Amino acid sequence: MDRPSSSRLRPTASNKRHRQRIEEVVEEVQEWVALKCLSHRQKIPHWQLNESGRFRELVDKSNLSPLITASYRSASKILVSCFVERWQPETNTFHMPFGEMSISLDDVVTILGILVSSRSVPYSGRMSFQDAHSLPVDTLGVDPNEANDELQQIRGQSVRLEWLRGRFSNITDEDGNDMIDYAVRAYLLYLLGCTLFTDKTGTCVPIMYLTLLTNLERVRTYAWDAAALAYLYRQLGLATRHEVKQIAGYLKLLEAWIYEHFECLASTLNIHYGVS
Repeated sequence: MDRPSSSRLRPTASNKRHRQRIEEVVEEVQEWVALKCLSHRQKIPHWQLNESGRFRELVDKSNLSPLITASYRSASKILVSCFVERWQPETNTFHMPFGEMSISLDDVVTILGILVSSRSVPYSGRMSFQDAHSLPVDTLGVDPNEANDELQQIRGQSVRLEWLRGRFSNITDEDGNDMIDYAVRAYLLYLLGCTLFTDKTGTCVPIMYLTLLTNLERVRTYAWDAAALAYLYRQLGLATRHEVKQIAGYLKLLEAWIYEHFECLASTLNIHYGVS
């Protein structure tokens, strides 16, 4: 008996599923939306460094002061999203048509201007509420009741950037060394939350980073470059997940790396702009 033509074959269940999946993929492609880039860069100028001379001296000695100016006001979400699509979490590399590329420690040092140090940045994970409560009391000189009220607002693990700025800005030399030290720790925590360790809350910074700021003389010895790179790797990996719609981390580092290695994507500076 002659075999019926393919046009008369009844569709199988597998064919139906395959066709349905193709339609879903096409729909996903058509509905592509760029990631929301979370950045706290615009918050840095809100804390004006009009404090005492000793305050500024300690901030400069921390090896983190280059972060104050080494930032863009906002990230290009289209550019960032396109590179996220090429990120492979298994290898921490961008899979490009010509091969693999990744951000190195040399790139971090060159872009951010922070010095390389040998002491690794310890990470202990989630803290107990008791430990989290004692940190601002011991390192920032905050009243226990005030610390408790602030931590309770963010479920016990973070403090608001606005609270840090409002509570510890405008320090003068007349406030004494202890108060200046408290303010320096608060500012460095604020700076880390606005740059290297930007998270998805949009308004807060984890209190656990204060453990790295307890000894102000030791702050400059930490490998902040490696910590920033590891944190960015993790945020890139999280952003590759299908259901994720936003990305955190220090996106200035990612965007500057892209412009450094793909000059054709960078905007051309018009030095005659605004000149009649």
